[in-house]
Amino acid sequence: MTDNREAQRSEINKKMLQAQLIGAPGSILFGLGLYGVFAVNGDAFISFLNEIENSYALLGIGGALMVWQFVTVIKLSIKRAKLGLQD
Repeated sequence: MTDNREAQRSEINKKMLQAQLIGAPGSILFGLGLYGVFAVNGDAFISFLNEIENSYALLGIGGALMVWQFVTVIKLSIKRAKLGLQD
């Protein structure tokens, strides 16, 4: 039984790491979107950010990735906590 729980915990930790690695670019995209919306006055270090529509797209994509990451990590954390309570 203990080996099964350890395998499940290991699998949960692996999935959490994957979710965090996939979600990390979402934070970067969101930050670039915020920079493009609020800090740029036509003088961005990337010309792509000079267009407000592009910045809004980055905010949307980055925000969606961050929400997905948050939901995934919370679900996995709850599942890991339930495994710990069964001891």
